[in-house]
Amino acid sequence: MSVSSTQLLQSGVLRTAYKYSRQGFMLQDELQILAFLKKKYPDMVSLYVSALTKGRLGILRRLTESMLREDIMGLASSSHDLLVIDSIHALNVPVIDKYWQMIIENLHTYGLESGKKYKLYPLSGEECLVIPISRTYAFNRVEVDGVILYVSKDGVSTIEHSIELLQMLRDKEGFHPEKEESAWLKLAAELKNGSANLALSYAYWAEKKKKLQQQAKEQGIATTIDWVRLQKKKNNRFDSSLFFEQLSVEGHNLHPGTKTKLGMKPEDVFRYAPEFDGAAAIQFVAIRKDYAEWNVIQNDEDDANAFLFKQYPELPKAVERQFAKLGLCVTDYLLVPVHPWQLENAILAIYDKEIQDRIVIPIHDFVVLSGATSSFRTVVPFAKGEITKYAVKVAVNSQMTSTVRSISPNTTNNAAVFTRLIRSVMEQEQKLLETFVPICECAGFNFKVKEAEADHELKNRNLSAVIRENVETFVALDEVAIVGSSLFSESPISEKPIFAELIERYAEKKKEFSLRKAAFQFFSEYVSIALPGFLTLMVKYGIGLEGHLQNSVMVFKEGSPVRMLFRDWGGTRIYRNRLHTHQFQAPFYPGSVTVTESLKEMHNKAFYTVFQNHCGEFILQVCKHFGITEEEMWQEIYRICEQVFAQLESVPQYAENVRMDREAFYQAEVDHKALTKMRLEPESKEYSYAIVPNPLYQFSRKEE
Repeated sequence: MSVSSTQLLQSGVLRTAYKYSRQGFMLQDELQILAFLKKKYPDMVSLYVSALTKGRLGILRRLTESMLREDIMGLASSSHDLLVIDSIHALNVPVIDKYWQMIIENLHTYGLESGKKYKLYPLSGEECLVIPISRTYAFNRVEVDGVILYVSKDGVSTIEHSIELLQMLRDKEGFHPEKEESAWLKLAAELKNGSANLALSYAYWAEKKKKLQQQAKEQGIATTIDWVRLQKKKNNRFDSSLFFEQLSVEGHNLHPGTKTKLGMKPEDVFRYAPEFDGAAAIQFVAIRKDYAEWNVIQNDEDDANAFLFKQYPELPKAVERQFAKLGLCVTDYLLVPVHPWQLENAILAIYDKEIQDRIVIPIHDFVVLSGATSSFRTVVPFAKGEITKYAVKVAVNSQMTSTVRSISPNTTNNAAVFTRLIRSVMEQEQKLLETFVPICECAGFNFKVKEAEADHELKNRNLSAVIRENVETFVALDEVAIVGSSLFSESPISEKPIFAELIERYAEKKKEFSLRKAAFQFFSEYVSIALPGFLTLMVKYGIGLEGHLQNSVMVFKEGSPVRMLFRDWGGTRIYRNRLHTHQFQAPFYPGSVTVTESLKEMHNKAFYTVFQNHCGEFILQVCKHFGITEEEMWQEIYRICEQVFAQLESVPQYAENVRMDREAFYQAEVDHKALTKMRLEPESKEYSYAIVPNPLYQFSRKEE
């Protein structure tokens, strides 16, 4: 692409979107959703239009917080703090020159909120960004609270879309090479799409809340927890864990691309995404076995299809009927579950030749109706009798957050391998197993062609699936299992966060009148269950689980956390040297990134997902809603870590491992996964990180 065409792209895409947004027009993604609603759900049109601003601001806030945390273009380091106290504006610059005098005069005329802190970021020319900050949490987690302003000599205006922020930063930086420019354009497309989808999510949520609140009122119920427990008693097919999975109104707590679903039409998003109570009629595709790979938990299983045929007795009948007409033998083929969107939008095109040659055969006349979990591509079949035993993770060739959600051969083939490994490990950790329970992956399937063939990576990733145990099968009638990412979602009934409902129930059962004390004790019990599991597997076996909120499901009884369910092996990092000190056989797929020679890679995986993403969000939410100081919470994390480390250190075999892990986890600064930086460096094959201060460091220093 030439320089001129790149500039034309910018002018035609980013600048046009910027112009439309500044003028208050709807952008293309928003217009497409509006057209869909007018045609299919006209009653939702006004709700959607009303939610547009909230959707735009939700993505703008995430983008701004991410860019501040990662200090992209010096947004944090080159900003100047402004504190407003009534009419006094205290700005930390060496000299108030004409530029700053103009900025402050305009802001004074506009009227900033007293008692608030702002970050002022100079743009090109006589322009400035003004970002309102409520506070900064651990790991440089900056919380943007309020309206972001754009100041110029012409006055002050509000920024209402992430596209506006991107364009202003690009104008400041000036023209850059083609690849970098392309990355900014791709990010712009992701943000436009995500903003439109988030607004749709808010619109649907408003209606869903109204319906559930009416039902709860009729039944005399005041909380979502009580409502779910009642449904479980009334209906043995009610999947309570799936209900909580679908409270993913806002999605990822940090990612600017939280609602991005590139390549999907509005009707597809509305039909299949969890925040719309999405349901997918899972279909099946047969792959001729010389083009297939599979790994099932029953190592000696001769029939590759036996696992699926046992779960779905009507499936082999449908396959036999179709194959009889084609003159084919079922035993020559492997059956793979596929998402209906994937079949229609990816498989028919990607495997066109293979379908013509009968290497790939879509199966007709049999589907499994399933509900979408928080991850979209993992679905839970709806129960016809008792709760279904297995969930299904299927490939979806659409970019969601930062990643196209296809499934690699590594993931499918390693699913059963890791399950055998973790079961062997947990057999040696019987005490731990009482409160830290793996949700095992029992089978994996995928299409496979040689690397020399064209589009081999595309073909090897898009007709694949993993079968996983269903969370609800681990939950008793008087318990609820809630995925970590939904703990901080709004309750559709009380409109409090779900975890606040749990804490109130906890306080009631413990007869604790102070909600602040109850919240601290609740948090302590929660992490006292979670951390020993994550730390023990890392120290003793070198297993760095990807313990972020979406992979962690806590089971609660009467408001109290009782055990942690952990799932999804794809992102795990195992430090080879530690695992090899044990006599486990784990033949991972060739070229897998699961096993690493790098101790730091294992540390980064565990520390970022468990401490920064999981514990960090939990602490932020408790601080905001119950007034506990962040220092108190991190000190409790440190206390529990030390308790676990001390116990493990008492065994000479693990003393050196503990020393190294302490050193890594208590260092002054740590790597933070740079979510936006990675979008602006798409050519990089490695994760991007920002360096951030570690809240655990201060406590380790006190004990030296």
